[in-house]
Amino acid sequence: MTLGYLTDGRNLYEIASQRTVTNYGRAGGTISYTVLRDCVSLAEARVDDLTLVALEQIEPLREAA
Repeated sequence: MTLGYLTDGRNLYEIASQRTVTNYGRAGGTISYTVLRDCVSLAEARVDDLTLVALEQIEPLREAA
């Protein structure tokens, strides 16, 4: 997913960053998460993939020709 804007139908969020870290624990592997920033309050929160799927991507406005 590219950096952009998402909505839940009520609030507008910006994808601040997407990170993948290595899990060196017993199971190993990687952990991925996305950081969303609320466009009004500028509050940030980490969300998992299940929450991210529930949001709708906002397409940029195109200028009329």
